[in-house]
Amino acid sequence: MTEQAPMAGADHEHAERNLWLWSAFARSVRDNMVAEFLVQALRIGGLVVLARALSPHDFGLFKILVVVSTFAMLVNEAGIPDALIQRRDLSPAHHATAWWMSIGLALLTSGVLWGGAPALAHLMKMPELREGMRLLCIPFLLEGAAVTANARLRRDLRFTALAAADVVGEVAFLGVALGLLWNGLPTWSLAGGLAARFGAHAVSVLIAGGKPRMGVPTSPAAHDLGHFAIKVLGGRTVDALAFNVDFILIGWLLGSSALGFYAMAWDLLRFVPDRVFRVAGRVTFPTFCHLQDQKDQLARAYLNFCGYLSRIILPIVLCAAIAAPELIKTIYGPKWLPAAVPMQLLSCGLLLVGLRLAIGSVYYAKNHPEFDFYIHAAGLVLVVITVFGLASSGLAAVSLGRSMVEALISIVGMWLSCLLLDIGLRDFVVSIIPGAGLALMCALAVAAGKITASACGTQGVATLLLLVGPPALVYCWRESSTAMRMFADAFGRGEAARIVVAQELP
Repeated sequence: MTEQAPMAGADHEHAERNLWLWSAFARSVRDNMVAEFLVQALRIGGLVVLARALSPHDFGLFKILVVVSTFAMLVNEAGIPDALIQRRDLSPAHHATAWWMSIGLALLTSGVLWGGAPALAHLMKMPELREGMRLLCIPFLLEGAAVTANARLRRDLRFTALAAADVVGEVAFLGVALGLLWNGLPTWSLAGGLAARFGAHAVSVLIAGGKPRMGVPTSPAAHDLGHFAIKVLGGRTVDALAFNVDFILIGWLLGSSALGFYAMAWDLLRFVPDRVFRVAGRVTFPTFCHLQDQKDQLARAYLNFCGYLSRIILPIVLCAAIAAPELIKTIYGPKWLPAAVPMQLLSCGLLLVGLRLAIGSVYYAKNHPEFDFYIHAAGLVLVVITVFGLASSGLAAVSLGRSMVEALISIVGMWLSCLLLDIGLRDFVVSIIPGAGLALMCALAVAAGKITASACGTQGVATLLLLVGPPALVYCWRESSTAMRMFADAFGRGEAARIVVAQELP
Protein backbone atom coordinates (compact mmCIF):
# COMPACT_ATOMS: atom_id res chain seq x y z
CA MET A 1 0.00 0.00 0.00
CA THR A 2 2.79 2.41 0.82
CA GLU A 3 4.26 1.89 -2.66
CA GLN A 4 0.96 2.14 -4.51
CA ALA A 5 -0.04 5.48 -2.99
CA PRO A 6 2.86 7.43 -4.54
CA MET A 7 2.22 5.66 -7.85
CA ALA A 8 -1.45 6.68 -7.78
CA GLY A 9 -0.46 10.25 -6.99
CA ALA A 10 2.06 10.27 -9.83
CA ASP A 11 -0.52 8.91 -12.27
CA HIS A 12 -3.02 11.57 -11.22
CA GLU A 13 -0.42 14.31 -11.64
CA HIS A 14 0.50 12.88 -15.03
CA ALA A 15 -3.16 12.86 -16.13
CA GLU A 16 -3.65 16.45 -14.96
CA ARG A 17 -0.56 17.58 -16.83
CA ASN A 18 -1.73 15.92 -20.06
CA LEU A 19 -5.19 17.47 -19.65
CA TRP A 20 -3.56 20.91 -19.44
CA LEU A 21 -1.39 20.07 -22.46
CA TRP A 22 -4.27 19.16 -24.76
CA SER A 23 -6.36 22.09 -23.58
CA ALA A 24 -3.44 24.42 -24.30
CA PHE A 25 -3.00 22.79 -27.72
CA ALA A 26 -6.67 23.38 -28.52
CA ARG A 27 -6.51 27.02 -27.49
CA SER A 28 -3.34 27.51 -29.54
CA VAL A 29 -4.92 26.02 -32.65
CA ARG A 30 -8.01 28.22 -32.13
CA ASP A 31 -5.97 31.40 -31.73
CA ASN A 32 -3.73 30.58 -34.70
CA MET A 33 -6.81 29.92 -36.82
CA VAL A 34 -8.35 33.28 -35.96
CA ALA A 35 -5.05 35.08 -36.50
CA GLU A 36 -4.42 33.36 -39.83
CA PHE A 37 -7.87 34.35 -41.05
CA LEU A 38 -7.25 37.99 -40.12
CA VAL A 39 -3.71 38.02 -41.55
CA GLN A 40 -4.80 36.53 -44.89
CA ALA A 41 -7.75 38.91 -45.13
CA LEU A 42 -5.47 41.90 -44.51
CA ARG A 43 -2.77 40.59 -46.82
CA ILE A 44 -5.04 39.76 -49.75
CA GLY A 45 -7.03 42.98 -49.44
CA GLY A 46 -3.91 45.10 -49.08
CA LEU A 47 -2.06 43.47 -51.96
CA VAL A 48 -5.03 44.04 -54.27
CA VAL A 49 -4.78 47.78 -53.57
CA LEU A 50 -0.98 47.81 -53.77
CA ALA A 51 -0.88 45.72 -56.95
CA ARG A 52 -3.11 48.24 -58.73
CA ALA A 53 -0.96 51.18 -57.64
CA LEU A 54 2.55 49.75 -57.93
CA SER A 55 4.53 48.36 -60.85
CA PRO A 56 5.78 44.79 -61.39
CA HIS A 57 9.28 46.17 -60.78
CA ASP A 58 8.24 47.21 -57.26
CA PHE A 59 6.95 43.73 -56.54
CA GLY A 60 10.08 42.15 -58.01
CA LEU A 61 12.15 44.23 -55.58
CA PHE A 62 9.82 43.17 -52.77
CA LYS A 63 10.24 39.47 -53.67
CA ILE A 64 14.02 39.78 -53.39
CA LEU A 65 13.68 41.48 -50.01
CA VAL A 66 11.41 38.66 -48.82
CA VAL A 67 13.96 36.04 -49.89
CA VAL A 68 16.76 37.99 -48.18
CA SER A 69 14.59 38.23 -45.06
CA THR A 70 13.99 34.47 -45.06
CA PHE A 71 17.68 33.65 -44.90
CA ALA A 72 18.42 36.53 -42.53
CA MET A 73 15.84 35.22 -40.07
CA LEU A 74 17.36 31.74 -40.32
CA VAL A 75 20.70 33.15 -39.18
CA ASN A 76 19.01 35.39 -36.60
CA GLU A 77 17.40 32.40 -34.89
CA ALA A 78 20.06 29.79 -35.74
CA GLY A 79 17.93 27.07 -34.16
CA ILE A 80 18.22 28.65 -30.69
CA PRO A 81 14.47 28.84 -29.94
CA ASP A 82 14.08 25.21 -31.00
CA ALA A 83 16.87 24.19 -28.63
CA LEU A 84 15.18 26.08 -25.77
CA ILE A 85 11.84 24.43 -26.50
CA GLN A 86 13.22 20.92 -26.90
CA ARG A 87 15.16 20.75 -23.61
CA ARG A 88 13.29 19.07 -20.79
CA ASP A 89 14.84 21.32 -18.11
CA LEU A 90 16.29 24.80 -18.51
CA SER A 91 18.61 26.63 -16.15
CA PRO A 92 19.05 30.42 -15.80
CA ALA A 93 22.36 29.97 -17.62
CA HIS A 94 20.53 28.52 -20.64
CA HIS A 95 18.19 31.50 -20.82
CA ALA A 96 20.98 34.06 -20.42
CA THR A 97 23.31 32.34 -22.88
CA ALA A 98 20.56 32.01 -25.49
CA TRP A 99 19.72 35.71 -25.19
CA TRP A 100 23.32 36.84 -25.66
CA MET A 101 23.81 34.42 -28.55
CA SER A 102 20.68 35.80 -30.23
CA ILE A 103 21.83 39.39 -29.80
CA GLY A 104 25.24 38.53 -31.25
CA LEU A 105 23.70 36.82 -34.27
CA ALA A 106 21.30 39.73 -34.81
CA LEU A 107 24.22 42.18 -34.82
CA LEU A 108 26.05 39.93 -37.30
CA THR A 109 23.01 39.65 -39.56
CA SER A 110 22.35 43.40 -39.53
CA GLY A 111 26.01 44.14 -40.20
CA VAL A 112 26.13 41.79 -43.18
CA LEU A 113 22.89 43.25 -44.57
CA TRP A 114 24.20 46.80 -44.23
CA GLY A 115 27.61 46.07 -45.68
CA GLY A 116 26.47 43.66 -48.38
CA ALA A 117 23.52 45.72 -49.64
CA PRO A 118 25.46 47.61 -52.37
CA ALA A 119 26.99 44.40 -53.74
CA LEU A 120 23.64 42.58 -53.93
CA ALA A 121 21.94 45.62 -55.47
CA HIS A 122 24.65 45.73 -58.15
CA LEU A 123 24.43 41.97 -58.76
CA MET A 124 20.64 42.04 -59.15
CA LYS A 125 20.74 45.34 -61.12
CA MET A 126 18.28 46.88 -58.67
CA PRO A 127 19.73 50.08 -57.17
CA GLU A 128 16.75 50.51 -54.83
CA LEU A 129 17.58 47.18 -53.20
CA ARG A 130 20.46 48.76 -51.28
CA GLU A 131 18.32 51.10 -49.21
CA GLY A 132 15.59 48.49 -48.87
CA MET A 133 18.00 46.00 -47.29
CA ARG A 134 19.45 48.63 -44.98
CA LEU A 135 15.95 49.58 -43.90
CA LEU A 136 15.56 46.05 -42.48
CA CYS A 137 18.62 46.21 -40.22
CA ILE A 138 16.95 47.71 -37.13
CA PRO A 139 13.86 45.45 -37.36
CA PHE A 140 16.18 42.43 -37.52
CA LEU A 141 17.98 43.64 -34.40
CA LEU A 142 14.59 43.78 -32.67
CA GLU A 143 13.72 40.30 -33.92
CA GLY A 144 17.01 39.03 -32.55
CA ALA A 145 16.24 40.51 -29.14
CA ALA A 146 12.84 38.78 -29.25
CA VAL A 147 14.13 35.28 -30.07
CA THR A 148 14.19 33.99 -26.50
CA ALA A 149 10.85 35.64 -25.68
CA ASN A 150 9.36 33.90 -28.72
CA ALA A 151 10.79 30.59 -27.53
CA ARG A 152 9.31 31.04 -24.03
CA LEU A 153 5.88 31.73 -25.44
CA ARG A 154 6.03 28.69 -27.72
CA ARG A 155 7.43 26.44 -24.98
CA ASP A 156 4.53 27.41 -22.69
CA LEU A 157 2.02 27.05 -25.57
CA ARG A 158 1.06 30.71 -25.22
CA PHE A 159 0.16 31.04 -28.88
CA THR A 160 -2.47 33.68 -28.13
CA ALA A 161 0.32 36.24 -27.78
CA LEU A 162 2.13 34.95 -30.86
CA ALA A 163 -1.05 35.02 -32.93
CA ALA A 164 -1.69 38.59 -31.80
CA ALA A 165 1.88 39.51 -32.80
CA ASP A 166 1.29 38.10 -36.30
CA VAL A 167 -1.83 40.24 -36.71
CA VAL A 168 -0.09 43.35 -35.34
CA GLY A 169 2.77 42.81 -37.78
CA GLU A 170 0.40 42.54 -40.74
CA VAL A 171 -1.53 45.65 -39.69
CA ALA A 172 1.79 47.53 -39.44
CA PHE A 173 2.83 46.33 -42.92
CA LEU A 174 -0.41 47.42 -44.51
CA GLY A 175 -0.60 50.75 -42.66
CA VAL A 176 2.97 51.78 -43.45
CA ALA A 177 2.88 50.53 -47.06
CA LEU A 178 -0.36 52.39 -47.84
CA GLY A 179 0.78 55.44 -45.90
CA LEU A 180 3.99 55.72 -47.91
CA LEU A 181 2.10 55.12 -51.14
CA TRP A 182 -0.46 57.84 -50.43
CA ASN A 183 2.29 60.27 -49.42
CA GLY A 184 4.02 60.01 -52.77
CA LEU A 185 6.71 57.47 -51.88
CA PRO A 186 5.73 54.40 -53.91
CA THR A 187 9.31 53.10 -54.20
CA TRP A 188 9.55 52.84 -50.41
CA SER A 189 6.05 51.45 -49.91
CA LEU A 190 6.66 47.67 -49.86
CA ALA A 191 10.14 47.85 -48.31
CA GLY A 192 8.89 50.17 -45.56
CA GLY A 193 5.90 47.91 -44.95
CA LEU A 194 8.15 44.86 -44.64
CA ALA A 195 10.39 46.62 -42.13
CA ALA A 196 7.31 47.69 -40.16
CA ARG A 197 6.01 44.10 -40.15
CA PHE A 198 9.21 42.72 -38.60
CA GLY A 199 9.58 45.60 -36.16
CA ALA A 200 5.98 45.53 -34.89
CA HIS A 201 6.04 41.74 -34.60
CA ALA A 202 9.25 41.82 -32.57
CA VAL A 203 8.01 44.53 -30.20
CA SER A 204 4.74 42.64 -29.64
CA VAL A 205 6.63 39.43 -28.80
CA LEU A 206 9.00 41.28 -26.45
CA ILE A 207 6.07 42.81 -24.56
CA ALA A 208 4.20 39.50 -24.30
CA GLY A 209 7.30 37.46 -23.40
CA GLY A 210 8.19 39.58 -20.38
CA LYS A 211 11.56 40.79 -19.20
CA PRO A 212 14.48 38.97 -20.88
CA ARG A 213 16.71 36.90 -18.61
CA MET A 214 20.05 38.63 -19.14
CA GLY A 215 22.40 36.85 -16.80
CA VAL A 216 26.00 35.84 -17.42
CA PRO A 217 26.43 33.48 -20.39
CA THR A 218 28.39 30.27 -19.82
CA SER A 219 30.35 27.99 -22.13
CA PRO A 220 28.62 24.76 -20.96
CA ALA A 221 25.19 26.25 -21.67
CA ALA A 222 26.33 27.51 -25.08
CA HIS A 223 27.70 24.08 -25.94
CA ASP A 224 24.55 22.37 -24.70
CA LEU A 225 22.22 24.57 -26.75
CA GLY A 226 24.55 24.93 -29.72
CA HIS A 227 24.84 21.21 -30.40
CA PHE A 228 21.10 20.97 -31.07
CA ALA A 229 20.71 24.44 -32.60
CA ILE A 230 23.38 23.92 -35.28
CA LYS A 231 21.60 20.80 -36.53
CA VAL A 232 18.31 22.71 -36.67
CA LEU A 233 19.96 25.59 -38.56
CA GLY A 234 21.45 23.16 -41.07
CA GLY A 235 18.11 21.50 -41.70
CA ARG A 236 16.23 24.79 -42.02
CA THR A 237 18.83 26.26 -44.39
CA VAL A 238 18.80 23.24 -46.67
CA ASP A 239 14.99 23.23 -46.56
CA ALA A 240 14.90 26.87 -47.68
CA LEU A 241 17.29 26.08 -50.53
CA ALA A 242 15.32 22.99 -51.58
CA PHE A 243 12.08 24.99 -51.53
CA ASN A 244 13.41 27.74 -53.82
CA VAL A 245 15.99 26.09 -56.09
CA ASP A 246 13.46 24.74 -58.60
CA PHE A 247 12.02 28.22 -59.16
CA ILE A 248 15.48 29.58 -59.90
CA LEU A 249 16.42 26.72 -62.22
CA ILE A 250 13.11 26.71 -64.11
CA GLY A 251 13.33 30.47 -64.65
CA TRP A 252 16.90 30.08 -65.88
CA LEU A 253 16.34 27.03 -68.11
CA LEU A 254 12.76 27.47 -69.35
CA GLY A 255 12.15 31.21 -69.07
CA SER A 256 9.98 33.54 -67.05
CA SER A 257 6.67 32.47 -68.61
CA ALA A 258 7.18 28.81 -67.71
CA LEU A 259 8.25 29.88 -64.24
CA GLY A 260 5.06 31.93 -63.88
CA PHE A 261 2.84 28.95 -64.74
CA TYR A 262 4.84 26.64 -62.48
CA ALA A 263 4.79 29.08 -59.56
CA MET A 264 1.03 29.60 -59.96
CA ALA A 265 0.37 25.85 -59.85
CA TRP A 266 2.70 25.31 -56.90
CA ASP A 267 1.30 28.20 -54.87
CA LEU A 268 -2.31 27.10 -55.41
CA LEU A 269 -1.59 23.56 -54.24
CA ARG A 270 0.52 24.66 -51.29
CA PHE A 271 -1.94 27.24 -50.00
CA VAL A 272 -4.00 24.86 -47.86
CA PRO A 273 -1.07 22.82 -46.41
CA ASP A 274 0.74 26.06 -45.56
CA ARG A 275 -2.32 27.45 -43.80
CA VAL A 276 -2.77 24.19 -41.87
CA PHE A 277 0.85 24.37 -40.74
CA ARG A 278 0.42 27.95 -39.57
CA VAL A 279 -2.73 27.03 -37.66
CA ALA A 280 -1.84 23.64 -36.15
CA GLY A 281 1.47 22.32 -37.46
CA ARG A 282 3.71 24.77 -35.63
CA VAL A 283 1.96 23.95 -32.34
CA THR A 284 2.96 20.27 -32.60
CA PHE A 285 6.63 20.93 -31.81
CA PRO A 286 6.24 22.31 -28.26
CA THR A 287 3.39 19.85 -27.63
CA PHE A 288 5.42 16.84 -28.74
CA CYS A 289 8.36 18.08 -26.65
CA HIS A 290 6.13 17.88 -23.58
CA LEU A 291 5.51 14.22 -24.49
CA GLN A 292 9.08 13.33 -25.46
CA ASP A 293 9.44 10.84 -22.57
CA GLN A 294 5.98 9.28 -23.13
CA LYS A 295 6.57 7.37 -26.35
CA ASP A 296 3.19 5.61 -26.49
CA GLN A 297 1.23 8.81 -26.03
CA LEU A 298 3.47 10.70 -28.43
CA ALA A 299 2.99 7.97 -31.05
CA ARG A 300 -0.77 8.02 -30.62
CA ALA A 301 -0.89 11.82 -30.78
CA TYR A 302 1.22 11.81 -33.97
CA LEU A 303 -0.99 9.22 -35.67
CA ASN A 304 -4.19 11.00 -34.65
CA PHE A 305 -2.83 14.34 -35.85
CA CYS A 306 -1.89 12.81 -39.22
CA GLY A 307 -5.35 11.28 -39.43
CA TYR A 308 -6.97 14.68 -39.05
CA LEU A 309 -4.52 16.18 -41.53
CA SER A 310 -5.56 13.56 -44.09
CA ARG A 311 -9.22 14.57 -43.70
CA ILE A 312 -8.38 18.19 -44.52
CA ILE A 313 -5.55 18.06 -47.04
CA LEU A 314 -6.25 14.96 -49.15
CA PRO A 315 -9.80 15.96 -50.22
CA ILE A 316 -8.87 19.56 -51.00
CA VAL A 317 -5.70 18.82 -52.98
CA LEU A 318 -7.29 15.95 -54.93
CA CYS A 319 -10.39 18.00 -55.80
CA ALA A 320 -8.24 20.97 -56.83
CA ALA A 321 -6.23 18.72 -59.16
CA ILE A 322 -9.34 17.33 -60.87
CA ALA A 323 -10.91 20.76 -61.32
CA ALA A 324 -7.63 22.55 -62.10
CA PRO A 325 -8.47 23.82 -65.64
CA GLU A 326 -11.87 25.20 -64.64
CA LEU A 327 -10.59 26.71 -61.40
CA ILE A 328 -7.66 28.48 -63.02
CA LYS A 329 -9.69 29.73 -66.00
CA THR A 330 -12.51 31.05 -63.80
CA ILE A 331 -10.36 32.66 -61.12
CA TYR A 332 -7.32 33.93 -63.05
CA GLY A 333 -8.47 33.99 -66.67
CA PRO A 334 -7.77 31.92 -69.81
CA LYS A 335 -4.19 33.16 -70.12
CA TRP A 336 -3.26 31.07 -67.07
CA LEU A 337 -4.64 27.76 -68.43
CA PRO A 338 -1.14 26.35 -69.17
CA ALA A 339 -0.69 26.15 -65.38
CA ALA A 340 -3.41 23.48 -65.15
CA VAL A 341 -1.29 20.52 -66.30
CA PRO A 342 1.64 21.33 -63.96
CA MET A 343 -0.89 21.72 -61.14
CA GLN A 344 -2.37 18.30 -61.81
CA LEU A 345 1.04 16.65 -62.05
CA LEU A 346 2.37 18.34 -58.91
CA SER A 347 -0.67 17.25 -56.90
CA CYS A 348 0.57 13.64 -56.74
CA GLY A 349 3.50 14.67 -54.56
CA LEU A 350 1.69 17.47 -52.74
CA LEU A 351 -0.86 14.98 -51.40
CA LEU A 352 1.91 13.45 -49.32
CA VAL A 353 3.68 16.72 -48.50
CA GLY A 354 0.64 17.82 -46.52
CA LEU A 355 0.80 14.65 -44.43
CA ARG A 356 4.39 15.22 -43.36
CA LEU A 357 3.75 18.52 -41.59
CA ALA A 358 4.52 17.00 -38.18
CA ILE A 359 7.58 14.88 -38.96
CA GLY A 360 10.02 17.68 -38.09
CA SER A 361 8.32 18.06 -34.71
CA VAL A 362 8.91 14.35 -34.06
CA TYR A 363 12.58 14.60 -35.06
CA TYR A 364 13.16 17.59 -32.79
CA ALA A 365 11.17 16.23 -29.85
CA LYS A 366 13.13 12.96 -29.97
CA ASN A 367 16.45 14.86 -30.21
CA HIS A 368 17.24 13.89 -33.80
CA PRO A 369 17.17 17.21 -35.69
CA GLU A 370 19.83 15.82 -38.04
CA PHE A 371 17.10 13.73 -39.67
CA ASP A 372 15.53 16.97 -40.89
CA PHE A 373 18.86 17.95 -42.46
CA TYR A 374 19.28 14.57 -44.18
CA ILE A 375 15.75 14.64 -45.60
CA HIS A 376 16.01 18.15 -47.00
CA ALA A 377 19.58 17.65 -48.27
CA ALA A 378 18.46 14.58 -50.20
CA GLY A 379 15.49 16.55 -51.52
CA LEU A 380 17.73 19.42 -52.64
CA VAL A 381 20.03 17.08 -54.58
CA LEU A 382 17.13 15.24 -56.19
CA VAL A 383 15.35 18.46 -57.19
CA VAL A 384 18.47 19.84 -58.88
CA ILE A 385 19.07 16.55 -60.74
CA THR A 386 15.41 16.33 -61.74
CA VAL A 387 15.10 19.86 -63.10
CA PHE A 388 18.37 19.69 -65.02
CA GLY A 389 17.56 16.23 -66.37
CA LEU A 390 13.99 16.94 -67.47
CA ALA A 391 14.11 20.61 -68.49
CA SER A 392 14.71 19.72 -72.13
CA SER A 393 11.41 17.76 -72.12
CA GLY A 394 9.37 20.75 -71.00
CA LEU A 395 7.51 22.05 -67.99
CA ALA A 396 5.15 19.07 -67.72
CA ALA A 397 8.06 16.65 -67.38
CA VAL A 398 9.73 18.85 -64.78
CA SER A 399 6.48 19.09 -62.81
CA LEU A 400 6.00 15.32 -62.81
CA GLY A 401 9.61 14.77 -61.75
CA ARG A 402 9.30 17.35 -58.96
CA SER A 403 6.13 15.65 -57.79
CA MET A 404 7.85 12.27 -57.62
CA VAL A 405 10.72 13.77 -55.61
CA GLU A 406 8.27 15.21 -53.09
CA ALA A 407 6.44 11.89 -52.82
CA LEU A 408 9.68 9.97 -52.24
CA ILE A 409 10.98 12.44 -49.65
CA SER A 410 7.63 12.40 -47.87
CA ILE A 411 7.54 8.61 -47.64
CA VAL A 412 11.10 8.41 -46.32
CA GLY A 413 10.46 11.25 -43.86
CA MET A 414 7.32 9.65 -42.47
CA TRP A 415 9.08 6.27 -42.23
CA LEU A 416 11.84 7.85 -40.13
CA SER A 417 9.29 9.45 -37.81
CA CYS A 418 7.60 6.06 -37.41
CA LEU A 419 10.96 4.48 -36.55
CA LEU A 420 11.57 7.03 -33.80
CA LEU A 421 8.14 6.31 -32.33
CA ASP A 422 8.36 2.50 -32.70
CA ILE A 423 5.35 2.33 -34.98
CA GLY A 424 5.08 0.76 -38.41
CA LEU A 425 4.17 2.39 -41.70
CA ARG A 426 1.11 0.14 -41.61
CA ASP A 427 -0.09 2.01 -38.50
CA PHE A 428 0.42 5.28 -40.33
CA VAL A 429 -1.50 4.06 -43.39
CA VAL A 430 -4.37 2.87 -41.18
CA SER A 431 -4.55 6.33 -39.56
CA ILE A 432 -5.05 8.08 -42.92
CA ILE A 433 -7.48 5.58 -44.50
CA PRO A 434 -10.57 7.57 -43.38
CA GLY A 435 -9.11 10.69 -44.96
CA ALA A 436 -8.28 8.82 -48.16
CA GLY A 437 -11.84 7.45 -48.34
CA LEU A 438 -13.24 10.93 -47.82
CA ALA A 439 -10.94 12.30 -50.53
CA LEU A 440 -12.17 9.65 -52.98
CA MET A 441 -15.82 10.51 -52.29
CA CYS A 442 -15.15 14.23 -52.75
CA ALA A 443 -13.23 13.51 -55.96
CA LEU A 444 -16.20 11.61 -57.38
CA ALA A 445 -18.43 14.54 -56.46
CA VAL A 446 -16.12 16.99 -58.26
CA ALA A 447 -16.04 14.73 -61.33
CA ALA A 448 -19.83 14.63 -61.33
CA GLY A 449 -19.98 18.43 -61.06
CA LYS A 450 -17.47 18.75 -63.88
CA ILE A 451 -19.50 16.48 -66.15
CA THR A 452 -22.67 18.40 -65.30
CA ALA A 453 -21.03 21.75 -66.06
CA SER A 454 -19.78 20.47 -69.40
CA ALA A 455 -23.18 19.03 -70.34
CA CYS A 456 -25.01 22.23 -69.38
CA GLY A 457 -22.41 24.50 -71.01
CA THR A 458 -22.10 26.71 -67.94
CA GLN A 459 -19.40 29.35 -67.64
CA GLY A 460 -17.72 31.40 -64.93
CA VAL A 461 -19.23 31.44 -61.46
CA ALA A 462 -21.89 28.85 -62.37
CA THR A 463 -19.18 26.35 -63.29
CA LEU A 464 -17.29 27.13 -60.10
CA LEU A 465 -20.42 26.47 -58.01
CA LEU A 466 -21.00 23.13 -59.74
CA LEU A 467 -17.40 22.15 -59.02
CA VAL A 468 -17.27 23.31 -55.40
CA GLY A 469 -20.83 22.62 -54.27
CA PRO A 470 -21.06 18.79 -54.54
CA PRO A 471 -17.75 18.01 -52.75
CA ALA A 472 -18.55 20.61 -50.09
CA LEU A 473 -21.87 18.88 -49.40
CA VAL A 474 -20.18 15.47 -49.25
CA TYR A 475 -17.51 16.82 -46.92
CA CYS A 476 -20.04 18.41 -44.57
CA TRP A 477 -22.15 15.25 -44.56
CA ARG A 478 -19.21 13.02 -43.68
CA GLU A 479 -17.34 15.33 -41.32
CA SER A 480 -20.02 17.34 -39.55
CA SER A 481 -19.63 15.48 -36.26
CA THR A 482 -15.85 15.76 -36.37
CA ALA A 483 -16.05 19.48 -37.15
CA MET A 484 -18.42 20.07 -34.24
CA ARG A 485 -16.15 18.16 -31.89
CA MET A 486 -13.10 20.12 -33.05
CA PHE A 487 -15.04 23.37 -32.57
CA ALA A 488 -15.98 22.31 -29.04
CA ASP A 489 -12.35 21.38 -28.32
CA ALA A 490 -11.01 24.69 -29.56
CA PHE A 491 -13.61 26.95 -27.98
CA GLY A 492 -14.37 24.91 -24.85
CA ARG A 493 -13.37 26.16 -21.43
CA GLY A 494 -11.74 24.70 -18.39
CA GLU A 495 -11.75 20.94 -17.95
CA ALA A 496 -14.25 20.45 -20.76
CA ALA A 497 -11.62 21.23 -23.38
CA ARG A 498 -9.92 18.34 -25.15
CA ILE A 499 -7.77 18.37 -28.23
CA VAL A 500 -8.78 16.07 -31.03
CA VAL A 501 -5.36 14.47 -31.46
CA ALA A 502 -5.54 13.20 -27.89
CA GLN A 503 -9.10 11.98 -27.70
CA GLU A 504 -8.11 8.36 -28.14
CA LEU A 505 -5.34 8.54 -25.58
CA PRO A 506 -5.79 6.38 -22.46
